[in-house]
Amino acid sequence: YRLTMAALAAALATAVSAYNNGMGERPPMGWQTWCSVGECGEDHCFDGQIRAMADTLVLSGMKDLGYDWVVLDDCWHPTRDNATAELVPYPRFFPDGMKPVIDYVHSLGLKFGLYTSVGDRTCHGGWSPGSFGHYERDARTFAAWGVDYVKIDYCGSHDSVEGHRNMSRALNATGRPMSYMLCRGPYQQQDHWGYAPGIAQGWRATGDHHDNFASVRQQVEAVRGKASWSGPFGWAYLDMMMTGGQGCKDQCVGPESDQGHCNWTKPEHCPGMSEEEYRTEASLYVVVSSPLMVGTDIRLMTPIMKELLLNKEAIAINQDYKAVPGDAMPSCHGSSQEAWVRRLSNGDSAVALTNWGNHTASLAVCLDAIGWTHGETAGARNVWARQSLGTFSRRFEAKVRAHDTLLLLLSRTGAAGSPENKVAVAM
Repeated sequence: YRLTMAALAAALATAVSAYNNGMGERPPMGWQTWCSVGECGEDHCFDGQIRAMADTLVLSGMKDLGYDWVVLDDCWHPTRDNATAELVPYPRFFPDGMKPVIDYVHSLGLKFGLYTSVGDRTCHGGWSPGSFGHYERDARTFAAWGVDYVKIDYCGSHDSVEGHRNMSRALNATGRPMSYMLCRGPYQQQDHWGYAPGIAQGWRATGDHHDNFASVRQQVEAVRGKASWSGPFGWAYLDMMMTGGQGCKDQCVGPESDQGHCNWTKPEHCPGMSEEEYRTEASLYVVVSSPLMVGTDIRLMTPIMKELLLNKEAIAINQDYKAVPGDAMPSCHGSSQEAWVRRLSNGDSAVALTNWGNHTASLAVCLDAIGWTHGETAGARNVWARQSLGTFSRRFEAKVRAHDTLLLLLSRTGAAGSPENKVAVAM
């Protein structure tokens, strides 16, 4: 445990001293465009759509829960002004430019982010210019518009680590605090995320997330064994959440380029996963303290979206920035089963028991195996059901459906249930 805390302290010192602009103390939470209208990767976004999503964050209560970011991905398809070389949003999508939209988002008490690439083209078909050769100019443009968050991809010619560093320096030089979020790059294969903590507030751990269960596992495996590598002011993040399902193919017609047309006015979901699988996605994102950026249409909140996105207890686990992010460990000594465990700053532990198999299974967690320091008993609470499960001694066991996750909050005895409500356990 001392080694873990030492590693965390070292990581925090690096992130704060290298890029201390006050942004990113906690993992950001909000909404992002990538899969909300049309299938993932269609990614067109529009003035009216962004305003509607911002309204929804406020009216749904999501903003009050901490979802205060509105982020445009590779969807605004800018060109460069022939005279000034400044970025200009695609006029059919943003007829009045970007600043009025950003001002509207800010008027609601929300923060705004957008996307660029470190190379000379962005990733969505290569239709839009990246920031290579224009780092300082683009940083000044973003600051003038009031941007709070810049996501930088790794596409086009001239993508490089030095480009990542140059854009970081350019953003700092504007004097406007902006979260700098790396999307891809060589840091993903480097120990302790390489150069990323020294220049950015966040860095994506692996490739794109898709609306299928295999992709969920790929996302979380990318941070296995790396819990102490991120913390306040520097978060490794899993790609945006698919909760509720991506948009639908029939929402967009024509080419995927900026010549295509998408109807954003009617929210739709075409889910690629079951409710159990979305619960697993949310549980693991919560425990590893990934930023919670929702990539689906929040205007149509399905029951599973309400269950997973509006749960204050889960959000509190995710946002406990003083605790080391969760990691995988054997759930009981001598067992092949594992749990993803986060020791919280108040002494509680969050435990995700995931059934990756195709049939209902009994899953267990043993207090000694996960480093429980409060004796041989604990109170257990089902976070998603918002239900106290009473107290147990040494070992907790439960049946979990295929592809589902039981997210438990373990507390010192008496905190989650009274002794007379003891859970029946296998010893």
